[in-house]
Amino acid sequence: KYPVLVYVHGESYQWSAGNVFDATVLASYGSLVVVTINYRLGLLGFLNANTDPYLRSPSNYGLMDQIAALHWLQENIVFFGGDPSNVTLMGQGTGAACVHFLMTSSAVPEGVLFHRAIMMSGSANAPWSLARQPWRYARQLARHANCSWDQSHAHLLKCLRERPLELLMSAQIEASPFATTFGPSVDGVVIDTPLERQTSLAGIRANEVLCCIGQQGGSKWAGRGERGQLIGHEWISSRKSLVTKLSRYDLLLGVVKAEAFLAFTGEDVQYGIEPDRRTNILRTFVKSTYRYHLSEILATIVNEYTDWERPVQHPINIRDETLEALSDAQYVAPIVHTADLHSSTRRNSFLYVFDYQTRFGDYQQRQGCVHGEELAYVFGAPLVGGMSHFARNYTKAEILLSEATMTYWSNFARTGNPNELQESDVSHVLRQERSRFKNVEWTPYEVVHKKYLNLDTKPKLKNHYRAHRLSFWLNLVPDLHKPGGDDVPPSHHQLHDDLKNQFSLKTFSSLSSSTLGHKAFLKPRYFTFFNIFYRLASVPKGLQSQQRHNSSLAQPPLVVVAPSSSDRSGNNHDLQEDGFTAYSTALSATIAIGCSLLLLNALVFAGVYYRRDKRHGQLHSQDGSQTTSKKRTENGGPMANIC
Repeated sequence: KYPVLVYVHGESYQWSAGNVFDATVLASYGSLVVVTINYRLGLLGFLNANTDPYLRSPSNYGLMDQIAALHWLQENIVFFGGDPSNVTLMGQGTGAACVHFLMTSSAVPEGVLFHRAIMMSGSANAPWSLARQPWRYARQLARHANCSWDQSHAHLLKCLRERPLELLMSAQIEASPFATTFGPSVDGVVIDTPLERQTSLAGIRANEVLCCIGQQGGSKWAGRGERGQLIGHEWISSRKSLVTKLSRYDLLLGVVKAEAFLAFTGEDVQYGIEPDRRTNILRTFVKSTYRYHLSEILATIVNEYTDWERPVQHPINIRDETLEALSDAQYVAPIVHTADLHSSTRRNSFLYVFDYQTRFGDYQQRQGCVHGEELAYVFGAPLVGGMSHFARNYTKAEILLSEATMTYWSNFARTGNPNELQESDVSHVLRQERSRFKNVEWTPYEVVHKKYLNLDTKPKLKNHYRAHRLSFWLNLVPDLHKPGGDDVPPSHHQLHDDLKNQFSLKTFSSLSSSTLGHKAFLKPRYFTFFNIFYRLASVPKGLQSQQRHNSSLAQPPLVVVAPSSSDRSGNNHDLQEDGFTAYSTALSATIAIGCSLLLLNALVFAGVYYRRDKRHGQLHSQDGSQTTSKKRTENGGPMANIC
């Protein structure tokens, strides 16, 4: 019997599918039975209209579909040559968060449905993993479907079920660009509620969980008894019972270099961003993620992710620093925190950083591996010259990297150790000899040395990945994010909208393929898109015409941020002019100083030349007078000077 590897797709809680991933190469190369599954998404999979924090009401139907698939595999995978007692659950992005939820869920029998887990670029500790206050989005849906919100929870769901699916899907849900609308939420069934008496957090009352979510400006704070307002993502990892459940499984997890790359627009990637836009992006993230001391948290983030050694901040550098900030906050810190918790009670924790960007891939900017780009190497696309939506052209080094990645993943699925090989499998040994990875032993992760495998064409075992920046997110920010004393007014914690650009939410189609690459419209997006548009009204006309020309392409809508009508009515400057305004003054000053120095040098040169010419004339006149006097003396003429 072969080990079984079950893949839970990610990309988004709203769309995507598992059948777009061809796992034949991985199954053949690793001697596995690979299963990809589909599950309900969007409002059909995660609608939660419950406002009672003590009512257990199933709402995570997408997660329940995954549990049902695992039950089916236990009964039927043996007929496909799979071993039901050796099942590994693997997910990427939002799929990895789902895997984390199942690892800690009371609805999953211990050690029965799966036995190991692989979490790639996602965790239930991430701020986007849970839908906060999901009933707010359910209220918008009910208003759109003309269902009364005042009726009971059961009658509201009945009313929504009676409405046509097209009507429900056409609802425009307003939300923060960094918030999850229809996704996993605390329902007390699949995802337990921490409000129960026995699950308080080590002396912290359940209604004071650190990572609660603040409302958008202009709205009031919800009461402490409301579901969602009290629930933060950190309780999943902080409760001892959940940490114990997490430690039941062997765990392989990791991140890529540029996790939040897809949160930026094509203009951001090409031209960079200005400080004001960087501040707006981070303000939106802080307001969507935290509740207390928002101004202080925003100021510390901007200060931490600013290169103070540069006298002038270039837009490209600002974009890179903002990319690092969002990647660390949304992916790297949650993943490393999960590894810390898991390794504290179990030794079989393996952390990796996929740090290689495909040479002829879809992303021209050399930012490192982009979120989801490592999947091509996991599924073996380089070995067959590309497949599905992955790139088509790979180098020999990339083929070896894919072979090594599949070897590590399949070894972990087989034994729980990515380094172990079956002695009888000669083909594996021969392939291992071809790889540069043959002398690299992947050491288990632990909280002291924090060793991880840097996956690249030249792999290396390293330690303490981004230790300083992760300390900022795992230590400093939680210390700042505390409610304070009772004398602190609620207005102190709010982040006032003191910038000129106010944002409103609209729905746009994604950028045209000519903006992001010729394969952009064919390739699924590997994330729940945040695309934040700044001054959309001033996008160059050429880009607007391209977007109108490509509007017929079938692309999923995405929630983005656009400037409000008040901002569009005035102060509309050209995008490129805005992009380089900060440097016009410095450039003018540099030119003026250079011209002044040039003029000064010219004057000095003229003065020196003038003095030299004058002195040369004086010497010439003196020589002439002496010659005349000598001739007169020789001819018997009068002396020039008579004493």
